[in-house]
Amino acid sequence: MADINQKPTGKQVFLWNLAGSVSNSFLSVVVLMIVTRMLTSTETDIFSLGWSISQMMATIGSFQVRMYQATDVCGVFKFGQYLEFRLFTLCLMIVSSVGYVLTKGYETYKAWIILILCLMRAVEALEDVFEGYFQQKERLDLVGKAVTYRVIITLVIFVVSLFVFHNLFVAVFALLVGFTISFILFNVRYAMSVKSFDLYKKWNRGKYWVIKLFREVSPLFVNSFLIMMVINTPKLQIDQAITQGVLKDGDQTIFNILFMPASVLTLIYIVFRPLLTKMAIEWNDGRKKQFLHIVLIMLGGLFALSILVLLAAWFLGIPVLSILYGIELRNCKSELIVLITGGFLYTFSNVFDNALIVMRKQYLLLISYLVSWIFVNITVNYFVTSYGLMGASLSYTCAMAVFCVTTMLIFLVNLKLSKTN
Repeated sequence: MADINQKPTGKQVFLWNLAGSVSNSFLSVVVLMIVTRMLTSTETDIFSLGWSISQMMATIGSFQVRMYQATDVCGVFKFGQYLEFRLFTLCLMIVSSVGYVLTKGYETYKAWIILILCLMRAVEALEDVFEGYFQQKERLDLVGKAVTYRVIITLVIFVVSLFVFHNLFVAVFALLVGFTISFILFNVRYAMSVKSFDLYKKWNRGKYWVIKLFREVSPLFVNSFLIMMVINTPKLQIDQAITQGVLKDGDQTIFNILFMPASVLTLIYIVFRPLLTKMAIEWNDGRKKQFLHIVLIMLGGLFALSILVLLAAWFLGIPVLSILYGIELRNCKSELIVLITGGFLYTFSNVFDNALIVMRKQYLLLISYLVSWIFVNITVNYFVTSYGLMGASLSYTCAMAVFCVTTMLIFLVNLKLSKTN
């Protein structure tokens, strides 16, 4: 384990962080691709819905503490406090997942698929508190390694189980097993092996730290839950439309395939994580111009990436997705471009969002999240009923436009009012 105790070079940190980001981005792509090719359209629809619901429930498990933890460069809270808090939110997540499934009245098979996927996300949320600590200690190379190896192990177990048993229940259980094994092999092992880590540093064991941490991160959780509701509302509306006979079986899968590039774009933002800790350092040290410079670098990089991806999607998107998933998508080019545009708007919003968290103005973000949530809930039924999959795409992208503009305005106002030099 001597190698992980050596301080990594900037190049190593970048490459491992990139590898982890890309691997994590393509996990959902590959998993859905395999399910689509090996199972029926009905089972694929169930998996797609379960995957979306598990992502929504994951916001409860993570409670959006990662960004606060990674930018806690002054060490206001210790690792043990973040871990204890996470265990509590995981219990809350599991209870919420069961309650959601019972409220929706899903048939038993569908309910179990959803619950197992939610448990998988619970393990991922537990990983996240370790990875947030690695990031705080500027060891994103360890995060990249853990994520990359986890994706590889999970995919191997998933593919083998699906190939041997050809059963969705067994396959999603294999995903849960893969995540659990990877958590122990990498996150826990790294945390215990790096000598410079102070995992066992003691803190005041009174109750007030819990209240303080909850107060700091609860706005982030509410915001995160609202945005996941915004993202998943069109998908839930599609499921309802299929049940009502407005849309046909398989449309949920088609929408999720088209949505995949947009979701990957938001995950690629993880590449910029090394800059977030630096952003926090600049702000805490009172260097406003350097802080703003990092924000502009991130926006510029995302804008350049957006042009390249949109061009690639226009010329190659539909043919590539059709080949990968084995489904005819030639009439869905417009929906794909609309969804990718929405994905970039959301990614741009993340820059302003994270900057406001660094400025510790996260409570103001509730405005933009709430406005976006209200917008999508008002419009989604009309859009999907009137325009089908294009309506669902427009509902998502318009909501992202509202979110991006509102968040940017909040950031600019607070930047102008700040007293930092």
